[in-house]
Amino acid sequence: MAIKAIEERGAEHARLMELARRYVDRVGARLDIRAAAVAGSVARVDFNLWSDVDVVIVAEGLPTSAPDRVGLLLEGAPARVQPIGYSPDEFERERVRRNPLVAEVIERGIVLHGAEVLRAPARGQ
Repeated sequence: MAIKAIEERGAEHARLMELARRYVDRVGARLDIRAAAVAGSVARVDFNLWSDVDVVIVAEGLPTSAPDRVGLLLEGAPARVQPIGYSPDEFERERVRRNPLVAEVIERGIVLHGAEVLRAPARGQ
């Protein structure tokens, strides 16, 4: 019985990761994505039935207005995908500030695109 539960958990994790990958592919058709990663409970594999799939996108050309940015990133996002967007400069600034989400992406996120951007040392170090 335990093996079946582990297999089902693994299958659900794979399904959520595929959902994130397809989302990033769709967004990549509209934006110049420099990096993307899954963070949060799905990356840690401690998700539950109500968990969102937190997808961090680092992209050029994101709107500066928060509502416009959210609208752009949510366009075509499947249910459960929760996108969070940063420009490359914003991501770097938050890396230096040790923003908890950015630190989690760098340290434990599941990279979907642009590992060299996410795993690079902070500028000036």
